[in-house]
Amino acid sequence: MINMDVNSLKRFNLSFPGNWINSEERDRAFQTQHILGLIQDLFTEAVAAYALFRPITAENVHDYINRDKSPYERCLNGLYAKAFVFALDGIEKLLNRLSVNLNPPQEVKRLHEEYKRQFGHLKYMRDSAIHIEDRGRGVTRHQKPLNTHIIVIGCFIERRFTFTGEDGNQYEVEICEATLNKAKAIIQDIINSYSWS
Repeated sequence: MINMDVNSLKRFNLSFPGNWINSEERDRAFQTQHILGLIQDLFTEAVAAYALFRPITAENVHDYINRDKSPYERCLNGLYAKAFVFALDGIEKLLNRLSVNLNPPQEVKRLHEEYKRQFGHLKYMRDSAIHIEDRGRGVTRHQKPLNTHIIVIGCFIERRFTFTGEDGNQYEVEICEATLNKAKAIIQDIINSYSWS
C-alpha cells in the first residue's frame, strides 16, 4: 500500500469565501454551489491520483526493471493516470453546465473558456480510454480507420501520459504539480467570481 502525505497536499486545497452564494434566485444559487462542490471533489481526486502516481524515470528505471512486480502493481500507474484525466475532464463538463444552464457571472464564462484551452484535449484521452474496444483496433466510434499509423494507448514517458484520439492525433497530459496548479488557479478564480456570505 502506497502512503500518501496528506498534509503536503493541503497546498492544493480550494478555498470558499463563504457558506452561501448571494443571489435572489435561491434555487439557481443552490445548484451552482452543488456543482462547485462536485468540482472540488473531482479536483481532490486528481490531486490524490497525482500523489499516488509513481513515474518511471532515468533514475529509477533499473530498480523498476529488476524488481519482480506483480501485474497488479504494474497496472497502478495506469489507474492513477486515468483517474487524473477523468477528474480534470469531468471538471470541464461541470463547468460547461455552470456556463450554459446557470447564468453565471461573465467572468465565469471567460474562465471556463480558459479551462477548455488548457484541458479540453483531455476529452480525447478520456474517450479513447473508455472506448478501448475501438481504439485498440485502430478505429473510430463509427468503425472508420483512425487517420494515423501510430496508435498509442495509455503510454508513459516519465510523468507524461499519452493516448491517440479519435481524430488520429496524439494527446498527452503531464501528471505533475504544474498541471494541478493551472487547474486550481482557474477553479479558484471561478469560485471567487461569485458573491459569498
